[in-house]
This record gives sequence, structure tokens and C-alpha cells, in this order.
Amino acid sequence: MRESADRHRHIDRADQLEAAARLTARDTERDGTGHRERQGLFFEGPRGIGKSSLLWEIYERHAADGAYFLDLPRIPAEHHVLESLAMQARGNQVDVPSYENTRTRFAEQSAQTHVDFDNVRIRNSTFQLLAAAQDRTLQTASLSDALLGNLVADARRPVICLDGFEACAQPMRDWLGRSLLPNLLSRREISVFVAGRQLPSLTRPYTSAVRTLVLPPFDVQAVQEWIESLGIISLKDEATAIQQVHGGIPELLDEFFELHIESAETGAEHTPGGPDDGRAG
Repeated sequence: MRESADRHRHIDRADQLEAAARLTARDTERDGTGHRERQGLFFEGPRGIGKSSLLWEIYERHAADGAYFLDLPRIPAEHHVLESLAMQARGNQVDVPSYENTRTRFAEQSAQTHVDFDNVRIRNSTFQLLAAAQDRTLQTASLSDALLGNLVADARRPVICLDGFEACAQPMRDWLGRSLLPNLLSRREISVFVAGRQLPSLTRPYTSAVRTLVLPPFDVQAVQEWIESLGIISLKDEATAIQQVHGGIPELLDEFFELHIESAETGAEHTPGGPDDGRAG
């Protein structure tokens, strides 16, 4: 049943999908006024509004052309972000020799470096730790440059989708907003899509390269279209009540329709505003 309901979750997101299509099809050169077109879309909204679902739809529409999807809450550190992109690149048949060579070089250097904390003053060991942190920052930046250089070398223009920004720890958020995203946006061949309840804060000139879209709840007309697309005749006059009970939140509507279909198949009665409306509590 989940598959049946999910198929229609973008029924009221045509404008956002059209904006994404225009963005990925844009001309990467500056226009006659010296300005360039936006190359990033940020999707913002509360939980259940459909950000992740919309982002996945964009990814699937561009998968054959070289798309990358990162579920940020499941990625613990910066270098894992880069490694995930590299693995997906290999799956897209995109070679990443510069990234692999850079990673191998740093691994060899790390194996040769040993910090001896025995019989060393605390002050000196602190300096060594600070130096090590600076080295890691430089290494991550070098790996990022090498990898993105490999991605844009492919004939296909990369589409990068980053989901769940708000769930990242603060160090990861800082790195994404101050380093990775500016690096992505500095390469005009790349299109970037980010979704989250909170979004990265970029600095100029990168702020002008992205547009933020706040996803609204589904209105009554969208709920009515969803009911019709699912073919649920018993609910054809209930769109207003269903929209009001569930606030137009796609995730809650999806759960309600799934439960209604299951109830109909088993012969159980399920009403739009009843206790079994798909919401906890």
C-alpha cells in the first residue's frame, strides 16, 4: 500500500519540480548583463512537509545524468561525505583519480607521522594537537578540491542533493556552509539541492547563487486531486475535512490514505477525523 500512496506525493509540487528542471538545464555561462543564473535550490519546511520526498524525486529524475544523494544525518564526519560522493561517482562510472591519489598520499603521510606523548610537556602536546587539527582541515579541503574536480570533468553535469541539514552536528553544519557548499557553487557545472527544517547560511557571493523555497502544506484542491488519483470514491467529498484534520501535511495525508486503503481491504471503517487518522496521540 505504501507504494500506491507514495506515487502521488508530488501532486502539489509541480512548481518546485519545474524550478529544479530549469535550474539543471540552465546555461552555465553568464548572460549579457554579467550575471549568472542560480545553480542551487534550498527547500525549507517543517517535519513531514515533503522535503526529503521532493529531494529524492529530483535525484531520481537526474540519476541517469550523474546525480548524487547524501542523507546527511547518517554521515558522521566531513571525510565520510566526500567518500560517499566518491563511491556514488564510481557507481555513475565517473573516474575519481585525483581524489584517490590525494587520499593515498595523505594516508601514507599519516602512517609516517607519530606523535609521542610520553615525557612531553602538556604545552607541547597541545601545540601538536592544534597542528594535527589544522592538517585535517587542509587535508579535507584538498580532498574536496580533488573530488569535485573529477566530478566536473565528466561530460554529465553533476546534480548534488543534500538532505537533512538540520540534523547535522554543528561542526558538520559549519563545514557544509563555509566550505563544501561554496566549493560546489564555485563550479558552475554543478547544480545543488539542499533540504532541511533549517538551512545553511551562506556568505556573498554564494547567497546570490541559490534560491530558498519554503514548502507549503497541501491545499484542499491538492488533497482532492490526491484522492482522485488514488481512486478512493468513498472520500471524493471529504477533501476539505481531510485537509483540515491533517493540516495539509503530506506525511500525515500519506499515512491516512494508506490506512484508509488497508481498512477498506479488510472491511474496517475508517473516517477522516476518527481516532485512527494515522497520527500518534
